Amino acid sequence: MRTRYAVSVAFVGMFLVTLSPAFAGEHKPCADKDALCKEFARLAEAEQYDKIVEKVDAKTSYSDASREYIGQAYLMVAGKDTNTPEQEEQLCLKALEYGATSAYMGLYFLSADKSPEKALNYLRQYVSTKPQDAVPYVILGEAEFDKSNYLAAHTFLMEAKRVGRGKSANLDWMLFQTGYLTGDYAAAASMLESAFAQGKTMNDLQTLLKKDARFSELEKRAEFRKFFPPAPKS
Repeated sequence: MRTRYAVSVAFVGMFLVTLSPAFAGEHKPCADKDALCKEFARLAEAEQYDKIVEKVDAKTSYSDASREYIGQAYLMVAGKDTNTPEQEEQLCLKALEYGATSAYMGLYFLSADKSPEKALNYLRQYVSTKPQDAVPYVILGEAEFDKSNYLAAHTFLMEAKRVGRGKSANLDWMLFQTGYLTGDYAAAASMLESAFAQGKTMNDLQTLLKKDARFSELEKRAEFRKFFPPAPKS
């Protein structure tokens, strides 16, 4: 999974300068008397995730802190390049059983090629948990944009901007487009200005206007006149 995951995140990385890490997070502290949790913590610190998975007993009731270590262990084992897709899927599903909701990202990437709608449903389940991870929001935003669901696309992309770390000309460029297509012209102009400040150019805008009839009236709107200074008088 790690190779496919890295390639896909690299693609989404065109939209975000810094992406929220899928597997990061603070663990709940182990209780003083929770010896099993402390053992999991020790193994996780040593990156011996296989040994954590080996110790898991479905009949045992684990503390919340222990479940966090178990969930992350399943995720990390799923990331091994030697796994088959079927093994990766089963390991991600086990991770979900223990509350590791970022496993939805792994399930998305495993399903994206052969079953795109199933893959998007995994992301919808993931964002329902309100992750501080920009990637699923960007992917869902693009998917809704491609379906001409501009309001839904705008909502997802705004959430990506909220949780994402750093700035992105490409994300603001997309928000300019979704803002315009939903009729929020003031917000669209603000996002266009932000995209310009981060490297987008008038050439990019002129190309969009020529190729996409949905933006044919943009230059006539008052909110965008500042981007089209009048030609100097001869």
